[in-house]
Amino acid sequence: MIDDRSPRPDEQESPSAEPILDSILRLVTETLRGRPSAGELTAALIAVTMDAALARQAMDVLTASPTIWLDVDLAARRRHPPLTPRDLAEQPPSAGPHLPPLALALTACVWNGRERERAARHPLMRTEAALLPVLLIRTTDWVGAIRRRALVALAEALATADLTRLLTAVPVAVRLARRTRATPALDVVRDALLRADDDTLNALLRPGDPSDRSRTIQDPRGRQFVYDVLLQAGRLNHAMLTTAALHEPDQLARTRCAHALAAQAVEHDRPELAAAILDGTSAQGRVQALTALVRLGHYEHGPRHLDDTAGMVRLTAQWAVRRSGGDPAALYRHRLTTNQPNQPDQPDQPDQPDQPARAQSVRMSRGWLAGLGDCGTKDDAALVLPYLHHPRPRIRAEAVRTLRRLGARTDLTTHLEDPAPVVVRNVVTTLLESGPAVPVERLWTLLTPDRPHHVRQAAHRLLVVRDTWTRVKADLLLLCDPDEKLRARALSDLTIWCRTDSATAYSHTCPPELRAELESLTRAADSLLSTENARLLRLSLRLSAAPSRPPAPSTS
Repeated sequence: MIDDRSPRPDEQESPSAEPILDSILRLVTETLRGRPSAGELTAALIAVTMDAALARQAMDVLTASPTIWLDVDLAARRRHPPLTPRDLAEQPPSAGPHLPPLALALTACVWNGRERERAARHPLMRTEAALLPVLLIRTTDWVGAIRRRALVALAEALATADLTRLLTAVPVAVRLARRTRATPALDVVRDALLRADDDTLNALLRPGDPSDRSRTIQDPRGRQFVYDVLLQAGRLNHAMLTTAALHEPDQLARTRCAHALAAQAVEHDRPELAAAILDGTSAQGRVQALTALVRLGHYEHGPRHLDDTAGMVRLTAQWAVRRSGGDPAALYRHRLTTNQPNQPDQPDQPDQPDQPARAQSVRMSRGWLAGLGDCGTKDDAALVLPYLHHPRPRIRAEAVRTLRRLGARTDLTTHLEDPAPVVVRNVVTTLLESGPAVPVERLWTLLTPDRPHHVRQAAHRLLVVRDTWTRVKADLLLLCDPDEKLRARALSDLTIWCRTDSATAYSHTCPPELRAELESLTRAADSLLSTENARLLRLSLRLSAAPSRPPAPSTS
């Protein structure tokens, strides 16, 4: 499989027990991961060119990741002293077809332009698929004569658009697309893709399985390039578009194929094409399919997608229901009324013993709640309240979000102690939008060290938006807390206050009963604050200056 991703050592066996080949594999991995190992890799490749067997195995390693030649090409031209063909083989590139492919590839990367041109003219460049990466690179060479020679050789090399050549050429061509002289080479690769038969294209774009080492493009950019070429030319038939819209691993390519298939369904009045991808895993694909069906007058597909967890799909389904004369809000109310949640002490429904069925039930309940939030009113809050006690955290969190979107005024204070962080986060968001509704005394009790981390963090978030001195007190309390994350959060917030808000604190006089407590907390946290922040804090509180800190010990 030609894979542009960085190969992991556990994914690819060492081609030989030879230590230098193990080093080449390691350096390829490091270079593809962005480490500056291309120079060392080039030196290792040069070292094996004189040994035919080692050179052949090293070339196999490089063929597995063809884009590595972009780094090798740059490193070879930067070598000092300059790399020459005599460093690579006993015969010059023009000596005949028996020059090892690795030596010829490195010769095509040397600093001397005449040698690069001779390498581009070599017969192996037209017949050896492993040399396509360097041939493509030379089509963008700054020397016009080399570019012309390489383009002629590339057109001959890709005259037969077989799977091996396309797998090698596409990832490199995509990377070269950003170069100013890459357009002619890209046109050659595009023509080769359009000449390929359906079997080759299916193999080229077959979704890869990590456990299956079959030959297919895994690089997302390469897959997007191939789909762009084929879609623009109308080269993909309905079966190929359907497969891509349902199973293509790259989301962008999957969405484009779904859009193309939906457009064809509308253009040719074939609703079965859109229906085939209506239940795909891509939300954008489902939107495209459902939109096409609605435009064709098939509104019956709308109601079963009203509980979709993706907002764009739900809104499209609601549009379908309205086009058919129905009211989506009424359907949501009916479903929430007839499917009351389990009680907390009954976490599993008896009619759903298996885990997939319970997961499906959770998704449906979340979709119903979110849908009611899309088109319901404040009067629907009573239908949502029972779901605040659902045994599933995601459903409780969705219930909180739905109440917020409905604009319902509900006391959510007790849910600040929910054992699920996702629920507490949504409760805090709702309380921040609705204004100060939780008594500050209650928040101080939630900030104590015996509370869970997510509850204390929620209390801190609500305290710092109350008023100036409540914010300062909450930050100072946590500066000496054993929870490292809360300490960092408090220090960051207090630093921001000192830099931006302390200048206006003089207009908000600190209450006398609070000043003594803040003074004590300031003393305790003095060593944790910078000198400037401590000074600004004392100035804002109108406290006496702190004693001078001893100078830091000299390190000399």
